[in-house]
Amino acid sequence: MTIARHLKQASLALLMLSSLGVLQSAYAVGTTAGTSISNTATVNYSVGGVAQTAITSAPVAFVVDNRVDLTVTTTNTAAVIANPGQTAVVTTFTVTNTGNAIQSYRLTATDIATAVFGNNDTLNGLTLSTAVDANGNGTYEAGTDVIGNLGDIAPAASPTPVRVFVLATVPLSATNGQFASVRLQVQAAAAGSAGATLLTETSGADTAGVDIVFADAGRDASELADSQYTVESASLTVTKTVSVISDPFNNTTNPKAIPGAVVEYTITVNNGGTVAATDVAVTDSIPANTAYVAGSMLRNGSGVTDSSSDGDNASATGTPVSSIAVTIPSVAPAGSANVRFRVTVQ
Repeated sequence: MTIARHLKQASLALLMLSSLGVLQSAYAVGTTAGTSISNTATVNYSVGGVAQTAITSAPVAFVVDNRVDLTVTTTNTAAVIANPGQTAVVTTFTVTNTGNAIQSYRLTATDIATAVFGNNDTLNGLTLSTAVDANGNGTYEAGTDVIGNLGDIAPAASPTPVRVFVLATVPLSATNGQFASVRLQVQAAAAGSAGATLLTETSGADTAGVDIVFADAGRDASELADSQYTVESASLTVTKTVSVISDPFNNTTNPKAIPGAVVEYTITVNNGGTVAATDVAVTDSIPANTAYVAGSMLRNGSGVTDSSSDGDNASATGTPVSSIAVTIPSVAPAGSANVRFRVTVQ
């Protein structure tokens, strides 16, 4: 009975030690990499019903390794509107450190040919860069937000995503209705390297130091997210017509284009795009064998002066007049505007 009781007590002690190890393992999930965890076992026992002096093991310790994990998402829910030639057009992403060590990250934006938000990619040639939301306000601010890679992010029980912006310069040749897909790749890098030194996973058996384990979805310490731009542009067409207003013999009744006749040119600008065209500058040369009729310019039916100095953005240039110029402030989508002027046939 005494031997059996000793065996039972020793078994219970071992069971308690085993349970303690499991609990400590559970609590260690999320423990910061590099933390040293040390443990000493204690065995209490009796002999002949008399409690003996407890014995202890030598301490054992291990270091918590680096579990590299991250998530990357876009906050955009639809393609971001961009105009031809526009610079620093922003798509927005978030990067979250869901690992257990401070990491920096390399950011790479690429122009891809993948459908996003259900829209096929139809535009290439974007110039892309990345920036980090330095003040956390969620809005890109030139001169404030940091261009380039993402610096150190500390892990947390409830990690805060960091916003990253992809900035695009849209080709001037882009046309209305085109879509351009972009991808942000985020790669985990060593803390303090500002994304310069990419991490390498530790191979082989556990070492005494801080080993690196890739625990992200792809097990490669690299995650991706896609977004998209859509081009909205004015689409202008121009037509020019001419009509005879009067001649010296028929006046305004069935006039003919004989010397002395007054002829009117009409220049019409149509916008078939989805956004307004602004500061639409119309210029035209006075044809040979004609002479400009002073004060005859009209912009959308309203008279403008020949002088370039009166602020109405219209002028007749030269002596004699060799050209006219009229600026139309805006042509709305699906709208039109026109400029008219008259000449006399010589």
